[in-house]
Amino acid sequence: MVCAYVLIQATLGKALNVVKEVSEIKGVKSASAVTGAYDVVAVVEVEKISDIADLVVNKIHRIEGVCSTQTLICVA
Repeated sequence: MVCAYVLIQATLGKALNVVKEVSEIKGVKSASAVTGAYDVVAVVEVEKISDIADLVVNKIHRIEGVCSTQTLICVA
């Protein structure tokens, strides 16, 4: 399994909606609204590294209110 954290910036007023929609994506273990430079942090667990790219680009980026993401892949 490959684990990653996806840091998400959302448009004003959309963070909670983004949390709800991200939480429903297969492979997302949890999603939380946070304070700071990012609005949402998602914990992802998938089979292959390429699955992370698919999840972020084809699912998270398509959610209304998502402005940008940064993906941190766990190495240990």
